[in-house]
Amino acid sequence: MGKMKQEQNRSKFYFDWTDKSSGFFYALKEIIISKKSNYQQIDLVVLEEVGLTLILDGKVQIAELDEFIYHEVITHIPTITVGKVENVLIVGGGDGCALREILKYDTVKRCVLVDIDRDVVEISKEYLNHINRGAFFDPRVEVIFEDGRKFLERTSEKFDVIIIDTVDPLEYGPSYLLFTKEFMEVVKSKLKDNGIVAIQSNTIFPGGSKFLLAMYKTLEKVFPKVSFAWTYLKSFMLSWAFTFGCKGRAPEEVPYEEIEKALKKIETRYLTPEVFRACIAKPKFFIEDIKKFEEIITDSNPVFVY
Repeated sequence: MGKMKQEQNRSKFYFDWTDKSSGFFYALKEIIISKKSNYQQIDLVVLEEVGLTLILDGKVQIAELDEFIYHEVITHIPTITVGKVENVLIVGGGDGCALREILKYDTVKRCVLVDIDRDVVEISKEYLNHINRGAFFDPRVEVIFEDGRKFLERTSEKFDVIIIDTVDPLEYGPSYLLFTKEFMEVVKSKLKDNGIVAIQSNTIFPGGSKFLLAMYKTLEKVFPKVSFAWTYLKSFMLSWAFTFGCKGRAPEEVPYEEIEKALKKIETRYLTPEVFRACIAKPKFFIEDIKKFEEIITDSNPVFVY
């Protein structure tokens, strides 16, 4: 859990444990907001090197420097894979940045964003508007303040793409039941025939990818095709992974020419056809690890991150 600290004769700094024995820190320039909502601790701060940063329950969610990398990967890879996308659901994503990326597609007629925490969305509207480009005010957007799982269990609507862009599955946090096999079965039932779910899936590195491996194995129990992507984020000081459960084609099956054509129609700062392909390439250690890994995530046996 990240913490704000100050030591004698030193600047204030933000520190985040990434596992039981290591972490990282940034010098803290300014605290803009620090409050406890009904669901989590919310901190909006300015950190050295990465700029304006939204932190939830001690974990960096977005940083001005590089949030576009994260959000281009979690949105454009599944959207381009599906093809013509009209209806999209974002679970979480209260910062509005995934929403910003989805709204770049002229084919999108409706995007529903479901976030449990109204305070995060209101703060993002006021303080992150220059980053999310006013995405919440687009007429195609409907924002619903509700638990994402409850929403999907009750809705009859079906979506081309569902994006799970929530906080990490922390033992003390609000999101850990949004990664289980039972919930993925609900998600699958609310996707159209060629639909994809994209899930932020924590870190990837040799010997330290338990949650990613468990998420991948969980999706294999539910979807006919499973894929993943990964990239490095300076603000997280880690390589970050995303998993995809696919009812139709997988990202690996999209022709290069189709990726190139789709990316020419939208503005990106990170993705090119070559980077798209690179992000979905599996490193050898991951291929070997996934063969040996058996654990899946269930309601009765959730997997938490540190």
